[in-house]
Amino acid sequence: MKISNVLASLEDELTFPIDHDSVIRQVGAVEIDAPDAQETETISTIIGSVGQETYASADELFTTIIGNVNDEYIGRKFYDDRGGNSSEAALEPTDEVDVSF
Repeated sequence: MKISNVLASLEDELTFPIDHDSVIRQVGAVEIDAPDAQETETISTIIGSVGQETYASADELFTTIIGNVNDEYIGRKFYDDRGGNSSEAALEPTDEVDVSF
């Protein structure tokens, strides 16, 4: 299943609030595809070690899943489409520096 379809699936398949063990029993075997479509992880693997006892809503469970997927689901790490990399900008010399007080 694509990660973009997980929330709708959780809303359809589960009744909330729901406890962690019931999530694992009911949808734990569902495989979620990584964006590269070569890797998958089951919901059980993703949230198996999470210490949460209950989930109040599909949104809460989805947030838990998204927060615990491995690096293959992240895409380009440290990518920022709003500007340059601040660490690179700090290293680049500037032509003008005003140090007057």
